[in-house]
Amino acid sequence: MSARTRITSPALLPLFTVIRVLSVLTVLSVLAGCAGPSKDSPISEWTFTQGEAFRAQRDAQRLNPGPADDDPVIGLDGRVGERVMKTMREGEKKPDENNTLRFKIGK
Repeated sequence: MSARTRITSPALLPLFTVIRVLSVLTVLSVLAGCAGPSKDSPISEWTFTQGEAFRAQRDAQRLNPGPADDDPVIGLDGRVGERVMKTMREGEKKPDENNTLRFKIGK
């Protein structure tokens, strides 16, 4: 009888095998995740194309600084605009300091 079979029961040997396989797979997946993106990876393309939409819009405005079309702006009437401005200004007010609870912990 070997030392291994004396320490663990034979019923637990398949469990230890599964644990070993899972630990090897975990190590391999971590190592694969640590590998950096290659030049063929789509991630490397993302780093070079950031800001392209901004640059395209800026260049278009330099070429033609006027509006894109002469259509009038429609959609927001005076009453709705007044209500929006009123709620926005009410939200900017400072909260009432009398209704707050303050707890002091320590010195």
